[in-house]
Order: sequence, then C-alpha cells, then structure tokens
Amino acid sequence: MIYEGTVGVHRTFSGRTPVFDVFFAPNVDGGACNSRRFRELAELAGFLETLKLSEDAVAKALQEVCAGRSASIEHVTLSEEVILYEGLESTVTVDRRMN
Repeated sequence: MIYEGTVGVHRTFSGRTPVFDVFFAPNVDGGACNSRRFRELAELAGFLETLKLSEDAVAKALQEVCAGRSASIEHVTLSEEVILYEGLESTVTVDRRMN
C-alpha cells in the first residue's frame, strides 16, 4: 500500500547538541507517528535522501532546521515497506496491518 502524507523535521537540543526528529504523518485520520532521531545534520540529510525526496525539498528542509525552525515536506508518497523499514510507522499504518 502507498501512503501520501507529510514528512516533518523538528530540531531540539540535548544539552548543546542539536537533535533532529523526523516523522511521517499520512494524510489519513491524523494518527500518531513514530519518529527517527538523528544527532548529525549529515545523517539527517542522508535519511531524507533515502526516502527519495527531491534534492530541492531536502535542501529546503535542512535550511529551515538550521535556521532554528521545524520543517515539513508535503505530498510525500511512501510505500508501506519503506515506512516499516525506516521505522516511520503510525497508528494509521499499524491499524491497517491489524485489520
């Protein structure tokens, strides 16, 4: 199954070290989402690229989080396999598998 939704990136700090949380929110029911955490900007960039997002979308998201804001990339389509493999499950995808 293919899901369309939004990839969100939120920057916080652990002490003085930036921490980047990434989640995928399907456009169905607004269910709760798992997130992936990265401590390096390069790791974050690499992860976003594995989701096959456009270079422009990745660059804009990185620019926004470096400026201290959260970033969101809308109209992203991910397969159920990618969502599971990358640890981005949500109550929407889990509920579908259980029914």
